[in-house]
Amino acid sequence: MATIDRSGFMTKAAALVALILLPAMLGAGLARGANTNSAVAALVMDLTGATKPPLVVHREVAPGTKIAVAPGARLSLLHYATCSIVTFSGGTVKVTEEGLEAAEAHIESRKPGPCPRTHKISLAGPGPLGGGIVSRGIPHDQSQYAEIAPDGLVVITGARSANAVTADVLDSNRMLVDRDIPIHQKSFRLGGALPPRRPYYISIHFRGRSEPVEVPISILASDAKGLLILRLE
Repeated sequence: MATIDRSGFMTKAAALVALILLPAMLGAGLARGANTNSAVAALVMDLTGATKPPLVVHREVAPGTKIAVAPGARLSLLHYATCSIVTFSGGTVKVTEEGLEAAEAHIESRKPGPCPRTHKISLAGPGPLGGGIVSRGIPHDQSQYAEIAPDGLVVITGARSANAVTADVLDSNRMLVDRDIPIHQKSFRLGGALPPRRPYYISIHFRGRSEPVEVPISILASDAKGLLILRLE
C-alpha cells in the first residue's frame, strides 16, 4: 500500500475501490474547523448532470448515503472530516464519516479543500414567521464568533435557506460596509477587503421575512482559507 500524500489519500495498485480516508493527524485549528455534526458528512460543491437521490449545489449529504451518478454526469463533494474535494464521473459514491468510497475508475480528481466551520442558528423564538436570533451587540466571548477568511465563501443550509436572498456586512457600530450581496445557490462570498481580526456582522435577508438574521463574525488572517456554513435550525 502506497501513500500518495499527507492529505490522507491512499490507494492499492490493484484495488477497484478507493477510500478517501481521514488524515492520521489533524492540527488543533483544523480539528476545530472541521464539521463535527455526525448528521452530515459532505457538501455538494459542483454538479453537472443527474444523480440519485437528486442533489443540488451546496446541499449537505448525510453519512451512509449512496449516490448514483448518471453516465456523463460529474459530482464534486467536499468531505468535512478530511477537508478534501473529490470529483466523480459516473458510478456510485458512498458517503461515510471517514471518507468517500467509489470505484477508482470513477474518481476523476482529488484535491485539498477548505476546512468548513459551522455556525448554528436557531430560528425558534418570538418574532415574525418564527423569529430568529438578532444580536444586539458584538459578543465578548470569542467562541460566539463565526470565523471566516476575508474572501471566504458563506453557505447557508437548513430550514428556510432557500429563502435567503441578500446579505449585508456591518461593522461593530452597525455601519454598512457592504450591502445587498446577492445569495446564489444558497451562498455568497465576501469581497476580500475586510481587515483581519476585527468583529463584524453578517445580516441575512429572507424572502417573506421583515427582520434579518444577524451573525457576529471575525475575519481571519488575510492568507487564511476556509468555508463558513451557517446552518439554520
